Amino acid sequence: MTKARLDDMLDCKRCGRIQMTIPDNADEETPIHCSNCGGYLGLWGELQRDFARQIANAESIDLNHGTMTKNA
Repeated sequence: MTKARLDDMLDCKRCGRIQMTIPDNADEETPIHCSNCGGYLGLWGELQRDFARQIANAESIDLNHGTMTKNA
């Protein structure tokens, strides 16, 4: 089984963590920020599409101390 770290738009470019604050009423155009340092991550719609692209064909996703990896 191959493991690959998820990152791209999901990881904060300031602190490197994948921790985001998502408002309850978020839509495609809602700006999303890192809940660790407040850095801007992108628009909610962009982040959802990026996540879906990265996990395509993954058998499972593991989360370990702020690092997501896909098992393919």
